[in-house]
Amino acid sequence: MWADNETDVDLLGFDFLVDALVVALTEPRLLPLTVGLLGDWGSGKSSLMKITQQELLEIRAGNETQSCYACVEFSPWQYEDYDDVKVALMTKVLDEVSQRTTEKAQQEQVSRLRGFVQNLGQWGRKGGRLALTAAPLLLPTVLPDIDPTLAEGMLAGVAGGAGRLLEEPQDATGEDDDRGGARLDAGRFRAEFAELVASLDGTDAVVVFIDDLDRCLPGTVVDTFEAIRLFLNTPKTAYVIAANQAVVESAIDSRYPQLQQPGGGGIGANYLEKMLQIKVVIPPLAAPEADTYVNLLLAELHLDDEQFTAVLGETRGRRAAGVLQVAFNLGVAGEVLGRVMTTV
Repeated sequence: MWADNETDVDLLGFDFLVDALVVALTEPRLLPLTVGLLGDWGSGKSSLMKITQQELLEIRAGNETQSCYACVEFSPWQYEDYDDVKVALMTKVLDEVSQRTTEKAQQEQVSRLRGFVQNLGQWGRKGGRLALTAAPLLLPTVLPDIDPTLAEGMLAGVAGGAGRLLEEPQDATGEDDDRGGARLDAGRFRAEFAELVASLDGTDAVVVFIDDLDRCLPGTVVDTFEAIRLFLNTPKTAYVIAANQAVVESAIDSRYPQLQQPGGGGIGANYLEKMLQIKVVIPPLAAPEADTYVNLLLAELHLDDEQFTAVLGETRGRRAAGVLQVAFNLGVAGEVLGRVMTTV
């Protein structure tokens, strides 16, 4: 038996997908960027993200010990039951960025941004859903053909409370509170966050890997996208979102049941189309690749590290050569290792 956990060892022949992700994430002209890593459950999305992250962490400038890429792992599924997902995601990103700050001014910026995030969480607990403020920003973009009457009704409902939610808290004297910079609205947060990321020496981009989105409730799915678009989608940032496309589209449809396309159906497909600039689709395994994968799992179980490295290298070579058959089996193991002991 094998654990159903992600791995940073590529046994599925996903080199070409990793290359596609790394090329997109390391191209400055494409940033800010949101990439959808799409595939069915169990197709290897988590492993593919982990391998890509490892590739990025190995990219260094000169003799620097720190990678040029700040990588953040985040699973909204782990936070939806007991915390605000937007707050959790923003906090996770700020935690990683703060580790790369070296100047006092940068650290002060982090403190101000943390103060805003803390207040954002408090507003949410008091019943004010900041997610509603995304509607005026996203609706015209996501649904340019939406019925004007329906759109007007939605935005009117939002307008009454959204402005108050974005106002900074004040104490009884009318002064700002002491949480390190509560006087930030969404636009100012983005501007200051962008300035902070741009000022990080030796950091080409902050790359956030978001997994398990297709396990989340509809509200969590939308909140995650809103956190990216409203607050974190700035220059020198990239987001890789692993998900089952059909499941996420269905969740968005459920979140906005009152919105229908002119020809029927929900807005999930259009919403996702606008959110993801690039889609990387994991293809289903062909029969020879499935056999190769199972054989490699067995080899990993029974061979020592040196032997397994040798057979894995041979397998990669055969895949790169475009062999349309099983790339690793007992015969290939025999060619690489010599005599192979078998048990019945």
